[in-house]
Amino acid sequence: MNESQKTRLYAENDDVQVLTLPYKDTTYALSILLPKKRFALDAIRNKTSGPALRKLLSQVKMELTTISIPKMKIETKFELKKALISIGITEMFSNNANLTGITKEPPLKVSDAAHRALIEVCEYYIEDNYNVSDYKWEWD
Repeated sequence: MNESQKTRLYAENDDVQVLTLPYKDTTYALSILLPKKRFALDAIRNKTSGPALRKLLSQVKMELTTISIPKMKIETKFELKKALISIGITEMFSNNANLTGITKEPPLKVSDAAHRALIEVCEYYIEDNYNVSDYKWEWD
């Protein structure tokens, strides 16, 4: 965990402080809400509506802040094949798959599909790494 003093996007109201940290791709950002009262997270979650959250996030401005955030890495993986089949997307997994838009060498089908996401937080930026097209191809 590193303590860092820097100008960052920050806002607060009577209940929470909000800090917005940019991703490495600055098109996106992660906003962290910190309750001002200890153990008040559930109360704040219950009383904060979408419009109230949007209002708070619209008030962030550059301020000199000192923060201490632990480095962390969150990684998830979701197997998609079962979920896709359950909503009727089945042909690409079958021997009847028509994937000629990908290759002219039939027969080609998808044997498995997965989604992986990784978010890594450091003291300077948030790095995201996701791969929504993690497919295993199978030629028969």
